[in-house]
Amino acid sequence: MPTRVHITVDTEFNIAGAFYDPATRRPIGPPSVYCCIGERSEGLGYLLDTLESYGIRGTFYVETLNTCYFGDEPMGAIAREIAGRGHDVQLHLHPCWTYFEHEDWVGRMAHDPPSDDITRRSVDEVVALIERGRETFRRWGLPAPTVLRTGGLKVGINVYQAMRRTGLRLASNIGLAVYRPAEPELQLLAGCHDIDGVLEFPVTTYSDFRWRGRTHYKTLTITGSSWSEMRQLLTQARDQELSDVVVLTHPFEFVKIQDSGYQELYIDRVNRQRLERLCRFIQAEPGLEPACTGEVSTQAHPGPERPLSVPPVHALARMFSNWTNQRILRR
Repeated sequence: MPTRVHITVDTEFNIAGAFYDPATRRPIGPPSVYCCIGERSEGLGYLLDTLESYGIRGTFYVETLNTCYFGDEPMGAIAREIAGRGHDVQLHLHPCWTYFEHEDWVGRMAHDPPSDDITRRSVDEVVALIERGRETFRRWGLPAPTVLRTGGLKVGINVYQAMRRTGLRLASNIGLAVYRPAEPELQLLAGCHDIDGVLEFPVTTYSDFRWRGRTHYKTLTITGSSWSEMRQLLTQARDQELSDVVVLTHPFEFVKIQDSGYQELYIDRVNRQRLERLCRFIQAEPGLEPACTGEVSTQAHPGPERPLSVPPVHALARMFSNWTNQRILRR
């Protein structure tokens, strides 16, 4: 069986510091997704165009709880555009947006600060969040989502209990280098796993070096991983017959943002080159195939016992490349 490669895109608005400085900051909606330079969308627009030019459909996890602040249409229009271009649109939840339902949210922060951590919610509360997300999809005129990704990849067993209760059976909630769940059974690196009836596709996590007897891990993202690392990991996954590799990105990763209002933006050429090489490699390399998570019909295929890994020299090269991209190649 070929190794399925899922290019997944968390599509969300930006709180933009409103919880830290409510006197001067407010959330930013569509500009934080489209990332326009002039008339051209260099965020979502660039991403859709690039995937389609290689014949690849992505899985877009579209955040729904932002409707507590923005109402239905700003993100609804984006979700319909993505779906209209043939991509997989699924459910993304950042619970912190529900804080804006408090009319006194500015004054409330002093004694009851917001939390985006879904692991702190009861199963009943997570069920309610999932149902709100489904209802938002219905108002947007889209098919009901079949896959969940929690905000910040924060997850606990409560999430899977809630998913079972709501009949949501596919998930991509785990990325160990971003957030390590407290439950050992959720500390998954790669592959496809059955968690009490829910199939979980973790964002692929790999080891890049060891230091003083401890292994350092990275979760596979466009910004965080170099092309040489991606190529090595994909080849290794195929050779080890790993069922699934999941890559995470966001629309804003393809521009450099110089101000909080998304007015001064520049093309991020390094990240674009990584995405384009990734797409080209998936299509050309035998044993790999692009996949949409919401359309996968499968049984659990746990990953190899040993994590995927790259030599330390690749990690050093990536650190230098990312530092140069952010500090020197600012425009």
